[in-house]
Amino acid sequence: MSSSEGSFSKARVEAFSDGVMAVIITIMVLDLKAPRSAEPGALLAVWPSFAIYLVSFFLTTIYWINHHGLITQARRVTAGLLWANSGVLFCASLIPFATAYVAQTRLAPFPTAVYAGLQCVCGVAFNLLFGTIVRQREDDEAFRQRVKLRRRQNLVAVTVYGVSTVLALFVPVVSVVLFSAVSLAYVVPTLLEGRRR
Repeated sequence: MSSSEGSFSKARVEAFSDGVMAVIITIMVLDLKAPRSAEPGALLAVWPSFAIYLVSFFLTTIYWINHHGLITQARRVTAGLLWANSGVLFCASLIPFATAYVAQTRLAPFPTAVYAGLQCVCGVAFNLLFGTIVRQREDDEAFRQRVKLRRRQNLVAVTVYGVSTVLALFVPVVSVVLFSAVSLAYVVPTLLEGRRR
């Protein structure tokens, strides 16, 4: 595999990843089914499908934005980075299935726990990619100082996703609110970093 490392650029990895994320979002929107009735009540009845679609769109967008920021920090494309990136994409590719499962069962406890568990697995996969890139920059003291907070943040996020998985078995709506709220931590630092520059 090492001979193939030189043939991959960061731009190629990003372009492929962007394509996968675009397909994920497209598949999710195709699962939104319009009501067969023209009555306003029929539209209101599909709120669980639309709500979980919004959550999934939000989470997938956060994965995409943070993925871009992470890949730009890589020094080179290695076999480890390619496999870690593939792990993130594999986990993210299951989001449309989990979204449809929750939508079809109207936020039932077990499907919502499956969805929350998938977010936990996505978080673990993202941490593996994060760790791969951090290892490439072990000699960069300034970079290592900057990622200390992010490492803690990632650990908290995965823990909250795990708690949300168990919580979903009892109160699914609270579970969805909890893991959506923890994802906000990945939006705000990006905005703040942009302001600092």
